[in-house]
Order: sequence, then structure tokens, then C-alpha cells
Amino acid sequence: MAVTYTLGHAAASPYPMTHARILWNKAAGSVGATSEAEGFEAGLADTVETNSWWKPEAVPASWRIEYGESRLIDAIGLAAHDLGTAGSHARIEYKSPKAHGNLLLYSQEIQLWPVLLRAELVPTLAPDGSMDARWLVEDETDGAHLTGIEFQAVAGRMYTFSIYVKPNANGRRLRVSMEGAAYPDQATVNVGGDGAIASAAGAAATSSVAVGDTGWFRVSMSAEAQVTGFAGIRLLILGPNSELSYPGTGEAIGLFGGQAEWRLGPSPYVRSASSPAVSNWWAVSDDWLLPSDDSAILYLFDPVETDGIRVSVSQLARIGVVYTGKALGMPRMGYTSLGPTDLGRTAVLTSYISEGGQLMGRFIQRAGLSGAFEWQNLPEDWYRQTFDPFARAARTEPFFIAARPEGYPTDCAYAWVDDPIVPARQGVRNFVSVGFTATGHADAAA
Repeated sequence: MAVTYTLGHAAASPYPMTHARILWNKAAGSVGATSEAEGFEAGLADTVETNSWWKPEAVPASWRIEYGESRLIDAIGLAAHDLGTAGSHARIEYKSPKAHGNLLLYSQEIQLWPVLLRAELVPTLAPDGSMDARWLVEDETDGAHLTGIEFQAVAGRMYTFSIYVKPNANGRRLRVSMEGAAYPDQATVNVGGDGAIASAAGAAATSSVAVGDTGWFRVSMSAEAQVTGFAGIRLLILGPNSELSYPGTGEAIGLFGGQAEWRLGPSPYVRSASSPAVSNWWAVSDDWLLPSDDSAILYLFDPVETDGIRVSVSQLARIGVVYTGKALGMPRMGYTSLGPTDLGRTAVLTSYISEGGQLMGRFIQRAGLSGAFEWQNLPEDWYRQTFDPFARAARTEPFFIAARPEGYPTDCAYAWVDDPIVPARQGVRNFVSVGFTATGHADAAA
């Protein structure tokens, strides 16, 4: 994984995602973490060096930066990390003055929910990379195959229930219902084998949103409570002909992360345990970052006005550099003059040869990345106002650069220059060109 972006970021930018993005203007703030291992303090990830790290002592854990004032943020960069090696997900959240929460208990521990009929729950890989998800597997008896939980509802309030659903190849449908004392007239939604909403009844709003390419969907339904009392959530597998009751054959549907809220429409997922959970931290996307390696990550998301950003991790992984800020978008492409940085490997190699000419060993002493970047036809006014602040800062500060986010997301690096960045007038209208060579961080395995 390297550069990742949301549709909201692309829509908010004046330049398409075929153009380079540079994160250089690192927002300053107060840094902390929910957990710190000895010698791996949170503040070490707020520096530019790649030889020191923040690492939690226990997970789940989060690293955060709070600015003290509202800032417009649309990017976060992570470098010198081992998230891929550790098998850890990372979730990016922003601080909001508006709280949201989860009225359910044990949102990620469906095996603790009080209702389970003619089915069993088998652990499986969740969209956040954990094994907290469950296959709801129908047993072979005749009847309804379901699980469920309750929460206290108040008449006249709009509630939204959401859950991550993974259809299986069997094509079975999942029925989600809000019933019980609070809903004498049930509200239901049926999720098709493709993860889309197949049909609904009694619901004010429904949605199904794919969670990246994980095969999971976040399904939600909203309905007004008719009576004050307990609202029952039921998740039921429909039969091959959409029957509510039938002899099971062992088919299954994946479930993860149930959430009930007093609001219309779902907010970002908040994990709950033995009591309801409330949070002022809102995820920038329903997706989790699941790095497949330890390369630099540039995550571009819908711009948010916030006074804080948080990175949540699921495993005991380390992170060496965290940048938060607003990414610089280049107004020109430059396909022919932007080298593939992720393939531009540099290394100092050492070989040991015996007196008889036998190879006795070969080692990488130092390793990194190197790439050349050049743009032409940049308006000089734009350069002076927008690019030159980056050129000045690059004399002392590294930066994250993604050359072509849309077509080549792995072409991304945490890099620095060894010479000042200087433009040249082209002699055509008021255009200038600029180029530089950058050296990037990478471990020997990259």
C-alpha cells in the first residue's frame, strides 16, 4: 500500500488524481497516545527522522495530534512503519465537536449477543484485518436461522442500525429487522447476495456501501421508534426462495461491527464493549487501511475542518513519521518526466570474496529510493504563491510525494532533496519549469 484516496478528496481538488500530490506542510500540535511502550513515546513520530518510533504497549491503541485551533486537513502521511509486517490495520479519524456513539453492547463480539437460534458463529477475517468478524452459519434443523441483540429506544426518535455484511458465494440473502416493543410494526431491509439493498419495508432510509475491495459492505437502515421500550435487532438468513423458516444446509453470511444510533443515517463505526460507547472522533472513511508492506503511506481524504487527527492501530506496530496537513496538488501531469520512485531503488552493496575467488557473502549496507521529478508549463504566479513555499521548506524538511495516485498508487515515497529546488523561466508566456531529484526512505526488503 502507498497512496490511497477517497472520492471526496478527488471531488474537492481542482486537479485530477492523475496529477502528483505532495504533503509537505506538516501541521503542528500537541501529540499524545493512548499507550506508549518504553522508549517509543508518541512524540517521536512527530519528528522527521526515520530512526525513532512510536509504538503502543497494548492494543487497540491510537496516536493523536491536536492543533489547538481548527485546521483544514485532507491528508496524512505515515512512514518508517512496520504496519504491514505486524499485520496491523490503521484507521484515520478526526476530532469533531459533535459526538456520536453506539447504543449496542459488544458490537464486535457477536458471540456474546443474547439471541442465537438454529445457527452458529464462526470467526472470520473482518474488514479491519482482525478475526472479530463472524460467519452466521445456519444449522440443519427446520426453522429461522438468526442472531440478535436489543437496545433501549424512546418513542418518536429516529434510530439507525448498521452492520458490516459479507455475502457468501451461496447467494443467500440477509434480512435485517428492527422489531420488539419499540417497533410493533417491524422495519426490515433485505440484503442481496451482491451486498446491495434488495428490498425494504418501514424504513425511512437504507444504504449499502462497499468497504474498499474487502468484499464487505456496510449496510444500514433507519426507522422511527413507535413505542418507548426495547428495540430488537434481528439478523436472519433468508432461505433459497427467501423463506423466513426452512431446513438449513450450512450456508453462511459474514457479520461484523453492529451499531445502533439515535440519528438518521449511519455515522462512522464506534466499537462498544460491555457498555454503550460515545466518541468525538469520526473516521474519515468507513475503510480501514490494511497495508500489505511497510512502504510509505499517503492517505488523502475528504477535507475536514478539525482541531485533531488520530491514527488507530490494531497490533503492536511501530510508526516513525506522521505528517498531517493539506496536500499540494500539481496543476500539470508530467508522465514523461516523473520517474517511478517506488522502483528507483538505491543501495550500497558489499561482497566478500575469498582468496580463491569464491563468493562468501553479499550484503546490503544501505538501501533507499531515488526519483527524478520535473514539471513544465507551470504558471509563474501559481509557482510563487503555491509551490515556492514547498521549495523553501524542502531545504530542511522531508515530504511525502505521490507521482500518479490514480494509475500507480504504489509510486509514493517519504523523501528529501540534497539541493535547493530552483525554477527556470521557459520563455513562453509566464510559464516556468521546475525539477528536482529526491531520495526516499525504504528498508532493504523494499
